Amino acid sequence: MEKHIITGMKRLSRWIIVTLMVALVVSMFFGTIYLLYEDVFKSIVSKDPYPFLIKTEELYSIFSMLLIIIVGYELFKSLYIILHSNHMPVKSITKVAAIAMANKVITLNLKEINPIELFGISTIIIAIGLSYFLFQKDSEIKE
Repeated sequence: MEKHIITGMKRLSRWIIVTLMVALVVSMFFGTIYLLYEDVFKSIVSKDPYPFLIKTEELYSIFSMLLIIIVGYELFKSLYIILHSNHMPVKSITKVAAIAMANKVITLNLKEINPIELFGISTIIIAIGLSYFLFQKDSEIKE
């Protein structure tokens, strides 16, 4: 009886992971369409005197959306690894966290942030870098 329950839960969890992967691919597709149309195309074909000039605020928006799509892709790869193997892809998930924090730092408005928040962000970045380094060393030792 226990074996049937565990098998059912494994099937359910695999179905959930596949559903999440489909949702990620769909959101990445629509995010890319939005990025190309709303941010890039509208910036280039504008009624400004300089139609091919992209403003700094628009560049922040483009970079932010691009990094969000990259985070989605890295999450997709992590889910794929989880689905097709029996181990947790810690290095891949750490990469996702590093890219997400890079997105936060790139889009950060230094005029509106207080020092304690900046200290917290820097502490998180150091922790992510240290954990990636330690997991990298751990995988080198095992090989």
